[in-house]
Amino acid sequence: MALPTRGGGFIANMGRTFGTQHVVVIHNAGQDDEERHELESQVQGSKAFFDVDAPVYDGDVMEVADPRGGTRKLYITHVKINQAGGGMSSSMSHIAASFSDQPFRPQGRSDSQIIHGNAIIVSGNHVNIATDNGLIDQSTNTVSPGYEELARTVKDVLDLLEATAGLDEDELVAAQEAAASVLSEIVKPEPDKAVLKKLFPTLRGVLQSAATGGASAAASALIGQLFI
Repeated sequence: MALPTRGGGFIANMGRTFGTQHVVVIHNAGQDDEERHELESQVQGSKAFFDVDAPVYDGDVMEVADPRGGTRKLYITHVKINQAGGGMSSSMSHIAASFSDQPFRPQGRSDSQIIHGNAIIVSGNHVNIATDNGLIDQSTNTVSPGYEELARTVKDVLDLLEATAGLDEDELVAAQEAAASVLSEIVKPEPDKAVLKKLFPTLRGVLQSAATGGASAAASALIGQLFI
């Protein structure tokens, strides 16, 4: 189903400067109630940006043109709605959809990050950390109230660092271990803020390295979000 062009929306404005591309977003792919939506998007790295009212959801499949020929199939792992407020123009409202080239696991829609054979899954206010060579449990640990945004930020940090070319491997490993420790702490009934504060400098330090390596704006923004 094609949607009408939104003349004054985020994508129209972005397209004037950065260009956009045609994508197909598939909701409930392979099911009887499958829906296909033809949309314009601004695709960067592991994220795709859409107008704020675009029908894009966690777990959707996205088809994009492959510059080598044919079509690439990508899997949307997390959708964040950024609603402009205050003195910002409403045309700045948009959706940022993170995606992966790996299909979802059977237990449902979630974000995943592999760390030394372990898997961290962050979905909404739930976190699951599976042990080496272990199956991911169907049950998840609920993030302690008030720490949901920190869980999402840590996941964004992992995504950015994994996508940063040339980042020192030892620094990446240190950040992955610190991120796993943060997520393990915030699912406790009463997270220890002292423990979290000791882990943040490692994440900030590696983000600073990523900033000097070309991911300046995104890394700097995440540095400012690592606090409690």
